[in-house]
Amino acid sequence: MLTKKKALWMGEMNTKDIFEQIIKQATKDDAPVFEKPFDSIKLQLRFYMEDIPNNPRYIYDSDAVFFYNCDEVICRLEEKERRDCAERGDIMTSIWTPLTYYLGMNDGKIIQKNNKSIKEILNYKDEKRRQEAFELLNHLSQNYASRGNLLLLPNTTNTANRRNLNPDKFTYCEDKIDQFLYFCLKDGSPIRPYFNNNDYNVKQWIKSEKLECMFSADFFDKGTVGEVDISIENLQSMINCQDRIENYKYKELDDLCWKTYFERLNKVIDYRNHAGIIPHMPYTWDN
Repeated sequence: MLTKKKALWMGEMNTKDIFEQIIKQATKDDAPVFEKPFDSIKLQLRFYMEDIPNNPRYIYDSDAVFFYNCDEVICRLEEKERRDCAERGDIMTSIWTPLTYYLGMNDGKIIQKNNKSIKEILNYKDEKRRQEAFELLNHLSQNYASRGNLLLLPNTTNTANRRNLNPDKFTYCEDKIDQFLYFCLKDGSPIRPYFNNNDYNVKQWIKSEKLECMFSADFFDKGTVGEVDISIENLQSMINCQDRIENYKYKELDDLCWKTYFERLNKVIDYRNHAGIIPHMPYTWDN
């Protein structure tokens, strides 16, 4: 593992570096055999294999690993707080869920991340469909653990006084960024309590994470952002269908929607990677 001193100059760690560090940290002599060389998708699938522990997240989960090792603010904290703050990190959009839905592998619930499922993906019966999936997700896989696909979530609790924003984000939104932002702004949503049901807090967090591009009508077509009004009315759809933002599911997408979603996601990731997100502590609010 990187030391705190070394972490301060490792801000340029990329997705490949992070995955390889996690795999090296976890791998034992009896580790599963996995074909090399890794391309970005195979490296991602290797990260999902059963010999990679789930905890502690700051060692084995790519989002927390990034913030623990690379965030200039967090990596200067004392060890206990450093670990805790790093674990407020979350992936903006995951790969496993869309990949397995695109391949039609989820029957009522998302298939488990295990060696059997990974083998099924790598040997998928429809080789053309698998290749389409890999191409669709290639840019995301290359930038998966980059700051452009990472969110530093608020260090706050829900109405049950639990810090569950990371799993709640997946439960209610499948990690789809337009839907998550919708619920951040929607009065009465299960996500709102994490922001003290306060629009100002939501907007402050959105700006800190350079997600304002999601509220610019010109961003996806022209690549421009400018001054934006952060509101539900101005939130842009990742599938180019404003009426569906609140309710759409991966399992419902046709091929055009899949293509549109990931073309737009790639633009959001690239924008955030180049926007200069200023390192900051996870947000908390008094009101």
